Amino acid sequence: MYLSDVKNLKFYSQLSLKQVEDRLLITADFPKEFLIENQMKDPFLYVTLYVRGGARIKIIDEGTAKLYIPSPKDIDPETYKYIIEFAKDHAPQFKNRTRR
Repeated sequence: MYLSDVKNLKFYSQLSLKQVEDRLLITADFPKEFLIENQMKDPFLYVTLYVRGGARIKIIDEGTAKLYIPSPKDIDPETYKYIIEFAKDHAPQFKNRTRR
């Protein structure tokens, strides 16, 4: 599983644990080849941003109820950065940062 070229990110919802982490659900358009290769029907991103630094991206497929946990090496570096920056723009712990 190698993820690249994710587009049209849309903030869906978030859960914040003050001074611990922010968890965000983000919908996106995934490349068709990625969906076929991984047998996904309706995936979305589940991004966790930790207050002390670090982040984790998971992919939950609503169509098959499967959870995918790609490592950072399974995601194109530019795509990874794009997803994390988008999540930070919508996370309460980063509310004071300027949006890019």
